[in-house]
This record gives sequence, C-alpha cells and structure tokens, in this order.
Amino acid sequence: MGSQLAALTTGRQLVLDRNPSSTCHRFVGAVARHKFRSPQREQLLRQSRQLLQLIAEWDELFPDNFFPRFATRAGFD
Repeated sequence: MGSQLAALTTGRQLVLDRNPSSTCHRFVGAVARHKFRSPQREQLLRQSRQLLQLIAEWDELFPDNFFPRFATRAGFD
C-alpha cells in the first residue's frame, strides 16, 4: 500500500483542488520506532498512513471509491 506513491501524490492534488482548506498535504504519518528497522521501511509505513488518511478525506469529497478505480489508474500514468 505504501508503494502507491503516484496515487498518493495525485490524490492529494485532487483533494486540494476540491477543498483548498484541506490539510492532507501536511499529514506526516508518524510511525512508532519499534515498527521499523530501516529508513526505507519507515518511509513505506509513513506513506501507508498518509494514504489511509487521504482515503478517509477522499470518501467525504468524491462519489467514486479511491480503490480500485482511482488508485489503479494513477499508477499507470
């Protein structure tokens, strides 16, 4: 899930276009230190948390589900 960087980036932009007061781009997605051992794993977990937070906001703004329609298409741009 955290490897969906294209979906995360594009999704954030669409949310911000629809709701300029959104703070989705500021959500860090902090992860407890015991959950990772490498910086790569930390980044993957952070992106996963950011994506989950984005999906929650997406569901309030758009009629279509984030997965599978949007996220799948975003990965093939």
